[in-house]
Amino acid sequence: MTPPAYRLDGRLLAALARGGGGAETVRLLRESEYSRRLLLLRATLDRAGEHGGDTGRGVDRLFGVLTDAWRTAPDVTRRILGHPSVGPRLVTTWRTLDGSAPAAVGSLPLASVAAAAATATGLDVSIGLTAAPPGAVLPGLGAVRLPDTTPGAALLLRGDRTGTLLETGTGLRVHLPHWTALGAERPGWWPLRTATAGPEASCLVDDVDQVVATAAERPYRLTEDELRVWRATAAGAMRLLRARHADYAAELDAGLRTLTPVPCAEGSSAGRSGSAAEMFGGVTLSRPPHARDLAETLVHEMQHSKLAAVMHLVDLIAEPGTAEPGRRYYAPWRDDPRPLYGLLHGTYAFLSVARFWSREAAFLSDPAERHRAHVRCARWREAASETKEAMLADPSALTGTGRRFVATMGQALAELRTVPLPASAVREARQQAEDHRVRWAEHNRAGRTEN
Repeated sequence: MTPPAYRLDGRLLAALARGGGGAETVRLLRESEYSRRLLLLRATLDRAGEHGGDTGRGVDRLFGVLTDAWRTAPDVTRRILGHPSVGPRLVTTWRTLDGSAPAAVGSLPLASVAAAAATATGLDVSIGLTAAPPGAVLPGLGAVRLPDTTPGAALLLRGDRTGTLLETGTGLRVHLPHWTALGAERPGWWPLRTATAGPEASCLVDDVDQVVATAAERPYRLTEDELRVWRATAAGAMRLLRARHADYAAELDAGLRTLTPVPCAEGSSAGRSGSAAEMFGGVTLSRPPHARDLAETLVHEMQHSKLAAVMHLVDLIAEPGTAEPGRRYYAPWRDDPRPLYGLLHGTYAFLSVARFWSREAAFLSDPAERHRAHVRCARWREAASETKEAMLADPSALTGTGRRFVATMGQALAELRTVPLPASAVREARQQAEDHRVRWAEHNRAGRTEN
């Protein structure tokens, strides 16, 4: 498991800055993120070695399990290590070992990653785990459901070529499906399921893993009826993208790996979505009511994954301390002041969202739907243009590469702003922008905002 090196040349970086890059570039970014995870594993092993004792020996053993899994079935192990929710687990493990106190190895998130790899490859091992809702999550595979087990309780996973068994301290034993049939649901075992039907489906519904969820955003297991609705909506979104936005569809086919369903915000019918820097290809979202809305969400969140991967390879933002410390910016899509990192991410995502609605409007025959698309295009191209200017106005905020990246985004936005839109749509978009700024100022008790 030797991580190769990756770099982005000026041509690729310019294509990415324009909001594109294509499927091959997304595959390169996906591979670079996988390489990053191998480096995190190595760094974790080194840090555990500094602890020594039980911690050092325990982490070394988990690393050995992953190595054995790789030797047994490299493609399967690679799929486990590349699963979106494994990224935060590796980072959390590394950070946990930063402390001076020894860590209980079974409580480290790395233990569940090793357990998943061992289970998927049929290794003869015993691995201690710690219970977490809904019981014991094996990232990339599914979860053992243990409704009566207290979170934090010690568990033991034992497996070999004949099968895998999970034991609790109360004597409960759950037999997992054979390692060749882990996609089959059975009492106590919730496997991950595909987000779209058919043998070609590669995106999964990860409705069991709460690794990055807050209490209000915990995934919930979809019933079969709910899963059918999700699949139908996802299939409709991808059909729309392939027919009208082939470049975005190709990037999603290359990079999207998981959809994690969460409830709508309490007291609101508005949808929510998000992604995390260490979860390349993973999207957390409430189910949009229509395929077109899901298509927009997927385009939006894929841009976040792309930019996070770019920023793991290239410094776009100046080192902390060179820019004004603690500075926050007005973002036309948020109710809270945003740091530069968040402003850059939002600008990058909404460049592609505006382009999506510009293209989509041409295909809509219903006047009301077409007007809605025009308004969204006008709203987000102007918003992204405004925040682009705010970033370039601070000479110390971005690196030289970062300034070129943002300037190239600006060129793409300038081209998008030449697309003619109905005056009524532009007026409505401007009114929405003004209303948002007023709400933002009231919410943050600010007389004026930073530009």
